Amino acid sequence: METSKQHVVTDIKNIKDSQMEDKQWQSLLQQGNNFFHEQQWSQAEFFYSEAYNLLAVSYSNHLMCTQTLMAWICACHNLSALYETTDHLELSLKFLTVPHEYLLNIANSETAEEDAKVTAFDGLRLTLSPILMFAKKYPICDSCLENFTSLKGLLKQHAPALH
Repeated sequence: METSKQHVVTDIKNIKDSQMEDKQWQSLLQQGNNFFHEQQWSQAEFFYSEAYNLLAVSYSNHLMCTQTLMAWICACHNLSALYETTDHLELSLKFLTVPHEYLLNIANSETAEEDAKVTAFDGLRLTLSPILMFAKKYPICDSCLENFTSLKGLLKQHAPALH
């Protein structure tokens, strides 16, 4: 019975920690958005970076948490938009490709659980489009662009179709 109580207490603590982390990253992203809209770039960068770091740690502690993964991708895309706006195009592309490559590694992994692979594959749909849109605006080396374009075709082949 004691072991059962200990698991419940641990589970409750994990839930409370997760809820606290949720509020923290949400607040950080919101503050970053506010500063972004006010064109206070360094402040926006600070809050987006803090959210990015918090989400990376949170995701490493909760690998199957889709919400945290999607929030991390959002933080990456916010940083990318910030760097694009401030004409730091290499950094902008980096924050588009980092989550994409991460998800691609999971999707292609021999050791990842099937649920993780499905989540990663679904996440690739979210990461590919911004990269392709970026590539339309700014030159990306041909071999990199070719990899993304071929992946786009692969994703379309696996998309559910309604008839």
